[in-house]
Amino acid sequence: MKKLLSTIALVLLAGYIVFAAIALCNKPAGQVCKGVRLEMRDSLETGYMNTADVVALLAKSGLNPTGKPLEEVSLHAIEEALEASPLIASSECYKTINGHVVVEVKCRRPILRVMANGGESYYLDEEGEMIERIAKAVYVPVATGYITRDFAKKELLELALYLQDNELWNAQVEQICVTRHGELELVPRVGNHVIVLGAPGNYAHKFDKLQTFYEKGLSEVGWNRYSRINVDYSNQVIGTRE
Repeated sequence: MKKLLSTIALVLLAGYIVFAAIALCNKPAGQVCKGVRLEMRDSLETGYMNTADVVALLAKSGLNPTGKPLEEVSLHAIEEALEASPLIASSECYKTINGHVVVEVKCRRPILRVMANGGESYYLDEEGEMIERIAKAVYVPVATGYITRDFAKKELLELALYLQDNELWNAQVEQICVTRHGELELVPRVGNHVIVLGAPGNYAHKFDKLQTFYEKGLSEVGWNRYSRINVDYSNQVIGTRE
């Protein structure tokens, strides 16, 4: 009985494959594209790209397939046009039996904006890739000061990734300032103090100390008691008043 059921299942599967292949090969002549459908490849919703954005990109390049005969739609040209966008890392397109063009995209995820003293302005994504321009507003921490591209990719990216993975500090840190000597200072959203991290690195230890100071220190004396909070020293936190 099991062998018979397995044979029937294989026959049905083969029949479905043959039917699908015939359906794909015998699309109605002159069938027009009914529209574009967007599918995100990664599970993370960036919020920086939607179907309307994709259609607008294609329209700008004269490649919007909606209303055009499917046989005249170049999937390769669509993929090239989409991947020219600074927010799209990669894309794949295909046509469906019912007349749609499906666009699968993997978006870049900006996590830091860099505004260096020399005038350079760009975003960094999670992979450390630079994004020169983004049309939409992106609410991520801003890094300012003495920043080279090499410093941004090696040092600031590590800090930005740490902040992104920590709900408290991602919400609290508004700005990262890089001093002339390559040390880091943070401007928080809550409180009128500056957080001195010092040399890049060892972020888990420094932010653990800062959180303890927030909970046991500032909660007692008030958020505006100190103008500078230094967590650069290994076993202590130093608060400085104006």
